[in-house]
Amino acid sequence: MEKGFLYFLAIMNGLLRNIGSEQNIIPKEMFELLENKIENKDEIAIVDSFLSQLQNLNVQMEQMKWMNTHYRILHEFAQICSKTLNEDILLEKTYEMVSQVMSADSFFIVLYTEGDSHLDMVFMVENGKIFPKRIVEFGDNYTSKVIKTREIIHEKQSSEPKEFDEIIGEYETSACLFVPVIIDDHVKGVISAQSLEDFAYRKEHEELLQIIGAQVINSIETARLYEKIYSMSQTDELTALKNHRAFHEDLTKLINQGNQEITLVMIDSDHLKKVNDNYGHDFGDKYLRILADGIKSISNEHIEGYRYAGDEFMIIIKPTTNNGIDQLYEKLLEYYSSNTIVTSNEQIRVSISSGVAVYPTNGLTVDSLKKSVDDALYLAKKQGGNQLVIAD
Repeated sequence: MEKGFLYFLAIMNGLLRNIGSEQNIIPKEMFELLENKIENKDEIAIVDSFLSQLQNLNVQMEQMKWMNTHYRILHEFAQICSKTLNEDILLEKTYEMVSQVMSADSFFIVLYTEGDSHLDMVFMVENGKIFPKRIVEFGDNYTSKVIKTREIIHEKQSSEPKEFDEIIGEYETSACLFVPVIIDDHVKGVISAQSLEDFAYRKEHEELLQIIGAQVINSIETARLYEKIYSMSQTDELTALKNHRAFHEDLTKLINQGNQEITLVMIDSDHLKKVNDNYGHDFGDKYLRILADGIKSISNEHIEGYRYAGDEFMIIIKPTTNNGIDQLYEKLLEYYSSNTIVTSNEQIRVSISSGVAVYPTNGLTVDSLKKSVDDALYLAKKQGGNQLVIAD
């Protein structure tokens, strides 16, 4: 027994040095060696119990060590999420981070709004190739099942057809994780990692994906909310054109780019006060909306309209447009001629006065260009309205 006991102590010393270094530090062969060294069955039972408890402790220590290492990476990821509102950057960084902590031969993130019959696949990468965003219908697949059941699917060896193979081709994976992202008791989406290797994932990977998924989807929702609020802050509620704030930001940005000609058009309604006085402000609002719709009818990637203030509107025309100012003005008049306000006994036609100024000829700054276009508009009004005046 003494030799067996000393042998046992020597083994314990080695095991304690290695505890927490890997998942299994006590191979089956070690049990067999000890049983050969110790003849007493009661003593063997005690040794077996001791080794089993030591193995359990080792597993817990190894898991804590593994998680602590990866929590540091999660902390770095949280820092990234807090510093950007760019959705594409968030998604790409998510994939990069997941790839550091687990096999991700295939990886995707799906967003879901409860009640919808479709999934919003906002990010998908396979074998290093990023696929375009797309809408996917609910179907007979793991992702839809995860959303319905709110339960993780962890396939260690997959014999099922690959997820969304109609989208991404014939790249077969084996082990896979499909993890629902649940925030405030609502399923917000699914995050999935898939590997070519069998048994690629462990229980801790499920927890990591849950944390990562919640972090990135929260960040995406924040980014989209910010974008919505920012858009609302730059949009006129009545006409849906960009507003005074957006006009100044856009014009300043264009002027700061320099070395290009910018045409600025200022428009003022001729009869809004009369419409308000005779028919009420509801008709006055219709008048303004038709005026704005006319501007929208000529707008494109090179022409942008703004409700500047009250019944004053601005149009910024970039130099790449193929239409001259006279042609655009005629199109505006044609629109207003075809779109009138019908009252009980007459039709009201939108009438406008317009001034035009050009950067850099009529001004080198936002303020000087605005003054030039305002002076041209004043002259158009002074000359009777319903006309276009171009600054000298």
